[in-house]
Amino acid sequence: MKKVLIPTIVGVSLFALLMNLGAVVGIVRSAAGLIVPMIVGIILAMFLNVPTNSIERRLTSIFSKRKKQPPQKALHLASFLVSVVLILLVIALVVTLVIPELVNSIKELFSLLGVRIPQWVEYLNTQNIDVNWLEELLLNIDLREFSQKVTDGIGSVLNSVFGAVSSILSVILTACFGTVIAMYIVLDKNAICKHIKQITYAYLKPSWADSLSNFAKGFSISFSKFLTGQCTEAVLLGGLIFISFSIFGIPYAALAGVLTAFCAIIPYVGAFLSGVVSVFLTLVVDPTLAVRCLVIYLVIQFIETQFIYPRVVGGSMGLSPLYTLVAALIGGELFGILGMIFFIPLSAVVIEVIKADTQNRLSVRNISIE
Repeated sequence: MKKVLIPTIVGVSLFALLMNLGAVVGIVRSAAGLIVPMIVGIILAMFLNVPTNSIERRLTSIFSKRKKQPPQKALHLASFLVSVVLILLVIALVVTLVIPELVNSIKELFSLLGVRIPQWVEYLNTQNIDVNWLEELLLNIDLREFSQKVTDGIGSVLNSVFGAVSSILSVILTACFGTVIAMYIVLDKNAICKHIKQITYAYLKPSWADSLSNFAKGFSISFSKFLTGQCTEAVLLGGLIFISFSIFGIPYAALAGVLTAFCAIIPYVGAFLSGVVSVFLTLVVDPTLAVRCLVIYLVIQFIETQFIYPRVVGGSMGLSPLYTLVAALIGGELFGILGMIFFIPLSAVVIEVIKADTQNRLSVRNISIE
């Protein structure tokens, strides 16, 4: 009876889903709209939990020497508030340093382009490179036709603007809900972890629950070490860029330093992106300085990849530079920037688990490999 009943139920269910596919898709979209803020909140909580734990450990060590110790919940709340204030201060510092400098850089860029373009055209002429087609193209532009096309395109532009505004508002709402969820997760993480642990041990085999619990604990420690090392490496890299630019008289030293430090949070790719922007801005001002800027970035990038990153980030997790690079490439290919960030500590935990399992199997077989 069961052999007939189960396929019948499955078949009827599939038929009902196909007949109401539109409603199912709508339900899935609504569920996705609810799940995305939760995922964003969990990711933000993981980032926010690192400084909160660090500050909480320091406060605990300070108050442990005194007779009267504040409650652990009070220390946790104070650590969380201090972390939020520090993060807001860093964001405010970046905004006050980068935004005005970036606006000035864009203004200088447009003013310099008007001067540099004729110089570049003249230089190309001296090198016997035909640029008459470019001059003819610029002279043959019909301003009336161009203005008519612009007028005709205003409707589509407005639709695009409204669509962009709607998307931005959706992103802002998701970020706000995600931030609130992250705050609740960090503040009540002990109770949440306890509930998850209870459910895990209630529904899984003890051995599986132990393995899952150890893996989650290892990933938490590895991610904390990775994020701390990555931020330290980003500050060092930004400082090196700022000092080098200031010494060699390259413009936009503060902008390049802050931009490099901010982008270096992304493993491997971030420093390259900031280097491209800095070289381009310097190229508009002076091509000679742009070459100097490029050389400085290449030298500092070499120092960073060979000496700073393996010791600061890879060394903190016990991960070799090769494994770090492979993990970043796989994570970036699968999940973009977040994949690059999360796959490195995840790979560190997986490699440690494989090493431990390998040693256990070798010891059981009484095999010793030098």
